[in-house]
Amino acid sequence: MPETRVPRQLVLFRLLVVGTSVSAFGSYLNMVALNLFVYQATGSALQTGAFMALRLGAGFLAGLAGGTIAARLPRRPVMVACDLTQAAALVALAVAPTSIRLGLLPVVAVAGGLLGTTSSVLLRSSVPDLVSGPDRVTANGLLVTGRAVAMTLGFAAGGLLVGWLGYRAAFLVDAGTFLFSGLLLAALPLRFPNPRARSAEPAADRPDARRQRRLALAALVAAPAVLVIVVVRAADALGSASHNVGLPIYATQVRPEDPAAFVGNFFAVWAVGLLTAHQLVKRLNRRGPGFDDPRRSELAFIVGTCVMSAAFVVAFMDLPGYWVFAVALVAGAADGFTEISYTTRLQAEPDPQRGHFFGATAMAENGGLGVGMLLAAGLLEVWRPLPVAAVMHGAVVALALAVALAGVLRHRSTATHSGTAPPAPGPAGAVAATTPAEESGR
Repeated sequence: MPETRVPRQLVLFRLLVVGTSVSAFGSYLNMVALNLFVYQATGSALQTGAFMALRLGAGFLAGLAGGTIAARLPRRPVMVACDLTQAAALVALAVAPTSIRLGLLPVVAVAGGLLGTTSSVLLRSSVPDLVSGPDRVTANGLLVTGRAVAMTLGFAAGGLLVGWLGYRAAFLVDAGTFLFSGLLLAALPLRFPNPRARSAEPAADRPDARRQRRLALAALVAAPAVLVIVVVRAADALGSASHNVGLPIYATQVRPEDPAAFVGNFFAVWAVGLLTAHQLVKRLNRRGPGFDDPRRSELAFIVGTCVMSAAFVVAFMDLPGYWVFAVALVAGAADGFTEISYTTRLQAEPDPQRGHFFGATAMAENGGLGVGMLLAAGLLEVWRPLPVAAVMHGAVVALALAVALAGVLRHRSTATHSGTAPPAPGPAGAVAATTPAEESGR
């Protein structure tokens, strides 16, 4: 059989994924080491929670501004600056005297949330420009696979590094991951979108930041399928807080002899499931039009969200033996499947709206998770983990099914009034937005 040649763009993108995966490893290591350091330094669960909330809040603000940054600034230099600035903040935390470290913690929290989210928005919105259309789903699958590997290794290495070498060494290793990612990104000959082409327009035709945000909101409202994705992602993040907060409590109830091992094994298996998502998507793409079809990716997003939420509810049902880890595997695969499908769907939108849409999803995810943490913590004071997960994840499933039903009803209503059968609708019953240039090119 003749050897299949991998396009150069995809080869370069794989190298980029190596860099982003290394920095993601640093981010997950960061979460373990920093949260432990904050708790040990302050002795306060409240201050530890405030540190996490500050990071989420900074990520929310980054989502708010991410679309504007993507539309107005060169993306590669901004992403490199994000990595190098995070590296500098961690080096400063590592070498600072003990008396100064506590004062630097808010700076590190804001840098992690703000710069990490900004870099993620810029990268995801740039994928259609970095790889050709047929390779877009593959590129998104590589990003999800890299994140899964980074998560597994980062969570595992965080506790080990702190235990063996101490916090200073862990922070320096963490800084090194961001330095590696930034330098690799700067060296790769990838062609990121160039906003200077838009800056060549007459000044009167270029929208200012406030008008650009209004136009982004109008574009979101005018694209019901994208708006649905943003709303469901917010609900999904809120529901996910129930298992993030509830799993340690549940582990203490069912495995009182070693709850930490139960939580660690659960998320390790979940990450393995996340790894399988790319292979699952590749198999589905061979059997049909694939996720390049916007309506197909919308439907996949809804199905994946429902399966993921249902699996997390089942995980709290006192399953016998290792069945709980089989459920964790399903939840991880559904999570990765959902991420690939919604990312591919948003990338079908044109620039600069695409950057704003990814910024909106980042806001939805950070905001939903932050509110969900507070809600789940309050509910777990009076309920067991199972009813909390059932209520919060059940709401996600109900919303996703309502969206799918609304799409079906809208499709039938359109068919009744027009007397013809329109194209099969996605969950929102909407067709992907196209520009006049795309329409004329058909």
